[in-house]
Amino acid sequence: MAVSKDLDLNLLKVLSMLLEVQSTKKAAERLHLSQPAVSRALGRLREHFSDELFIREAHGLKPTSKAQELAVQLPAAMSMLNNVVSGKPVFEPSQYSGKLSIAVNGFIAQWLAPALIVSINQQAPNVELHILNWEHSSSALLNDGKIHLGINYSPYHLSSHFTQQTIGSDEFVFICRKDHPLKQDTIFIEDFSRYDIASFLIPNWNEDGAIVAQILRRYGIDARVPLRTNQLSILLEAIKHSDMVSPCSRYTAEKLGSEFRTLKIDPKLTVPYSDIASIMAHTLCNHPLHIWLHQQVIDCIAQITSART
Repeated sequence: MAVSKDLDLNLLKVLSMLLEVQSTKKAAERLHLSQPAVSRALGRLREHFSDELFIREAHGLKPTSKAQELAVQLPAAMSMLNNVVSGKPVFEPSQYSGKLSIAVNGFIAQWLAPALIVSINQQAPNVELHILNWEHSSSALLNDGKIHLGINYSPYHLSSHFTQQTIGSDEFVFICRKDHPLKQDTIFIEDFSRYDIASFLIPNWNEDGAIVAQILRRYGIDARVPLRTNQLSILLEAIKHSDMVSPCSRYTAEKLGSEFRTLKIDPKLTVPYSDIASIMAHTLCNHPLHIWLHQQVIDCIAQITSART
């Protein structure tokens, strides 16, 4: 994105914030400016780019196609300009003392969060790290900048406001209580007609129905799923005190104690082999802080999965 001499860095900062929050009021609050000042800056931006950039709607501003094009180029341009102006990297982990929020799918968090906490605390000891469950509201919070990074299974259907990148892979096993009547180390198709399934509920991924039950119907098995919950602790307690079995991340299963057993899945079953994706607001994916945080996640996943392959 070419930046002419009459378009200063402050105007680009306003444009970047407007692309992020799509509201002059919110942009003014984030930038510590008055709303009229933001509106004047938007006027200058419209004149410079010969485009409306944003169309006012009932609930905020809708970016034009030109603004969406700029949203792709602006983060990298802002990063380079900040480096030139400051003469040093924009983000230094050891100097950062703000809050970092990551929304993670509960299965993935169980095995990824401990390593991620150690890695981030070592490099950014003054950070206030928030690790949250992935919820329905997480994508909106990502778009508002209140969550820096999301981690979930893919494919995950998102609008063009987000960047989704595959950063690892997981696989599934089943878990049951240690003294479960099923004695073999593999659960076969016919076993599901005798044992109920407890399903870990993951918003926007399997909330329309337990994936394993849908798969089993193809084999003529109408499996019962008497429990679905998004609380892993509730799921594990139910399994400990019943004959229910549950699909589980391989890496989560390895973190469970001796009260549980891991069961391989009948090789005849077509079981999803799920990619793990990072999710970021498109306007922030090239921000130095987000680049650093994203790399921490990638490194931790690579270390964990390569050690257990």
